[in-house]
Amino acid sequence: MPSARARRLRGHDAVIVAVSTVTVTLALASCGDASGDGATAGQTTASGSTVSGASTRDATTGGSAGGATAGPTGASDPTGGSSETGTIYDVGTPATGGETDGCNPMGDAVLTGIVHAPNGELPISGALVYVTQTQPTIPQTVYCSECVDLPCGTPHTFTGPDGSFTLGVPPGPHELVVRKGQFMRVTPIDAAPGDNPLTAALTDLPGHNSPQTAEYIPRVALALGDHDRLENGLAKLGLGDTVIDGFEEELAAGSEQFDVWDNSPGRDFPGAKGPFELLLSSYELMEQYHIIFVPCTMQAGEYPAIFDDPVARENVQNWVANGGKLYVADWSNELLSIAFPQYQTFWQRKDSETVAQWQDDPTADLGHYDPLGTVLDPDLEAWLDALPPALKDINPLNDPQGTQYPVVDSLPELQTVYAYSGVREVHPVLVDDGMGGQVDVGHKVWIEGWGSETWGVPPPSEQHPLTVTGEYGCGRVLFTAYHTVEGGGYVGLTPQELVLMYLILEIGLCQVPFNPPV
Repeated sequence: MPSARARRLRGHDAVIVAVSTVTVTLALASCGDASGDGATAGQTTASGSTVSGASTRDATTGGSAGGATAGPTGASDPTGGSSETGTIYDVGTPATGGETDGCNPMGDAVLTGIVHAPNGELPISGALVYVTQTQPTIPQTVYCSECVDLPCGTPHTFTGPDGSFTLGVPPGPHELVVRKGQFMRVTPIDAAPGDNPLTAALTDLPGHNSPQTAEYIPRVALALGDHDRLENGLAKLGLGDTVIDGFEEELAAGSEQFDVWDNSPGRDFPGAKGPFELLLSSYELMEQYHIIFVPCTMQAGEYPAIFDDPVARENVQNWVANGGKLYVADWSNELLSIAFPQYQTFWQRKDSETVAQWQDDPTADLGHYDPLGTVLDPDLEAWLDALPPALKDINPLNDPQGTQYPVVDSLPELQTVYAYSGVREVHPVLVDDGMGGQVDVGHKVWIEGWGSETWGVPPPSEQHPLTVTGEYGCGRVLFTAYHTVEGGGYVGLTPQELVLMYLILEIGLCQVPFNPPV
């Protein structure tokens, strides 16, 4: 009989609280994410503590007046209120803890804990932890997540690379908020003077979506992949239960906390919502989701015809511009290159004497190679370095006579596997900043790696982007040249799965809603 590992949510037994939409006074802040170059994180202002993120973009700052015309067409304040008032939807996250100043006073009750992913194992870096007398909410359709200031006097901090935090708050009753992107848990606590160690039931991110009990996860659509079994990776993150049979760990069908859409000619999934083409052809269906995953599928040089449909292309662009987060992997690269061509140029290969399966027409669907990568983002590297040893090496969980998987042991180098495409170069994408200047919203490269010794494309002597993110209006796109979860099955998370788990939360962070490029 297969053994079942229950990836259960720590916190199902938390006190159930009534949820109501509460508004608080806010001042819009120009807050980015770690997707550019320049600005200092976590600055403070006279009006409040600006939690303006691990922003490395040098973007012009400005209040609501400067950003009034910067949002994408069709984006709106989900509260229906003015730019000065609204529910706290999101704030940026600096790389280190929050400041202690006049607007973030340390109280006599000291809260300590560790924030984990829904699986209770992966520590979460850069999660926002704060207390309030109101309950924030997250819209249940795609929305423009603009960055805001927490009101002055709100005790808050951010978790370190190991997920730990310490926060001083006034003694008494509070709503404890733990949040990263669109993952959020809100729980009532009564803080006593002195030390208050918090249990995982209070600090771990939830694994299911229940606004009624103040537990939120992104609403996710997954296009079923052929080789890239991303549904297993999401289950290992805690968005479902997993079943271990021998040395294979897979999603327990029916436990998934996301919707699956059929995008695989060779696989079926019980409970699939319908063909992926149906989703892309209907903006009304797409707007139900915060994140859409499009892992590797089809065969080299082939992709769903819906990618060429101008209606679907416009739907994808509008959905991302209005706040959607789109993940695309390797052989599904056509969706990225068709919908967002100005962001990148892919390596392409024609038929040759050595690579006979390629057709005469150029294609970005390359052959298999396993590039040695280099992590370029210091916060990602710090998080990988701080992982517990058991998460850095999954080989003890798997067949000692079988495949030996890469380990996290030589940072900033990181071995990746199953790459099947390559970004030749990323391009500056300049848009108006709403204040008479321009800002580059083009790709940030998180990991780069060497080319292919076997195929020659990308050239083995050149490094090229393996993992990139870019901004488009209120949303983001994420691309990996490798697919994330190989179909053979194994127990645990490989290094590149760990990277994806980190980025799933990072791409959910707030951003300045610049108009999308034309």
